[in-house]
Amino acid sequence: MNENNKIEKITADAFIALYNLKNKSKYIIISYSDAPDIRCKDDSDNIFNFEITLTEDRPGDIQALLNRSDHKTSQSLSTHKCKGSSCLQSNVIETVVSRIQKKLDKDYGPNTALVVRDTTPTPWNWQNVIDQIGSDLDLSRNPFDRGIWVISNTLDKIYEILPDNKQ
Repeated sequence: MNENNKIEKITADAFIALYNLKNKSKYIIISYSDAPDIRCKDDSDNIFNFEITLTEDRPGDIQALLNRSDHKTSQSLSTHKCKGSSCLQSNVIETVVSRIQKKLDKDYGPNTALVVRDTTPTPWNWQNVIDQIGSDLDLSRNPFDRGIWVISNTLDKIYEILPDNKQ
């Protein structure tokens, strides 16, 4: 299992547990796949699938998370005059909206949600920006009838950007 698959598995396992708790449902993951990444079913054979994407504070953070870039090393950060493990040189909201917007252009089939995993090293309250993210999205095409969600970097909270139309 490669690093990307491990991140998706950990994200999926945490998300479905939190989703089930929030919605009093009993979905279990039946497969880790591709497009959509995760396929689930409940006791009544109801389908729930989701696609996973990751946030990044600045371009290259995901590659660094996957150990495919050294741009978050102390040497690289000091070269760019950043402090700590990150450097906010761009608007994080715009970056999240852009990442979601790319996913809106694809078709993942019915009963599918988008799960955005927060990878920022500093936890922040997504509830404060959910409305802004939702209003910044162009939803003229939205294949995610099960909603668009954010899961916190600590994998202990989920936030609903767009509602699950099947709940």
